[in-house]
Amino acid sequence: RPPSMTPSSCDSQPPRLDPAGPIHLIVPLRPGADLEQLRARLTGVQALQQRSVHWHVPGARADIVQLAASAVDSARRDGGLVVAAGGDGTINAVAAAAWARGVPMGVVPLGTFNYFAREQALSLEPAQAVQDILQALQSGQMRAVNVGLVNERLFLVNASLGLYPRLLDERERASTRFGRTRLVAIAASIWSILRGGSARRWRIALRSDRQAPLQQREHLASTLFVGNNPMQLERVGIAEARAVADGQHLAAVLLLPQASEAPARVVWNAVLGRLAQDDAVASLACTELVAEPAGRRPRRLKVAFDGEREWMAPPIRFRLGDKPLWLVVPGEAGPSS
Repeated sequence: RPPSMTPSSCDSQPPRLDPAGPIHLIVPLRPGADLEQLRARLTGVQALQQRSVHWHVPGARADIVQLAASAVDSARRDGGLVVAAGGDGTINAVAAAAWARGVPMGVVPLGTFNYFAREQALSLEPAQAVQDILQALQSGQMRAVNVGLVNERLFLVNASLGLYPRLLDERERASTRFGRTRLVAIAASIWSILRGGSARRWRIALRSDRQAPLQQREHLASTLFVGNNPMQLERVGIAEARAVADGQHLAAVLLLPQASEAPARVVWNAVLGRLAQDDAVASLACTELVAEPAGRRPRRLKVAFDGEREWMAPPIRFRLGDKPLWLVVPGEAGPSS
């Protein structure tokens, strides 16, 4: 399956890049991250030693959004390439700034699950990822990538309301305490799902395609999850993964209230990749979805996107972006496993 693209990407021309321009590397500040070790691995790449490299490291973890915007502005001024070296949160911050300014970017995946990197067939070995970026830069290879927006905040993998933001909070605490590994993240996620969460009645208006009218309905659900990554959706068995892969839709997934044994069954079905068969799960494809609590509306709701969390005022609008993000990457490989 080719990586997903935006419907408008075929009408968009990729921006120009200077193949000899500087490299702006943005790295995260997070528990367990060894910046010096990473710097040594990346600077050891021979092709990178011949380039002007600017390292952008946040003074505090919360500074990554402002730092990414500053790095992208620098790359736009000097004709350089901005590269996100981190997990989905770091990639999201850099992608949001690059997308808004029409600047291409590269990615060195260093996250726990690396869903975006895997879907885009990027090397998960940092030195090889850097070499691939430099090779693509020399040959002018770029890929147009589909983006989603939640209240105008960009997301590449998913965005959600309800139980999932709480799950990410608990996973972050577990990673800080026990280490940032995939096993810890999975265990914390399972524990959070098994504990369950209170359901809320949502008023949802959705558009099945860009020309269709918004259709309104109400759902009682503990989680509203909107996916933009076919690989993540396929692995848990969401049928709408194919529509997302075509670049025409997002996938909306609702976790419905069920009997007390439902959370364990949902976890088991997710592991087996058959969530579509679970009575507690409803899913559909859409190009736009607007959600707000039915009845008394809170002033703010916690929204998760690409592993980050932010309080937003309802209604919460999820939609496809109207232009692509340009990714500097060799174009011949298929998605990695």
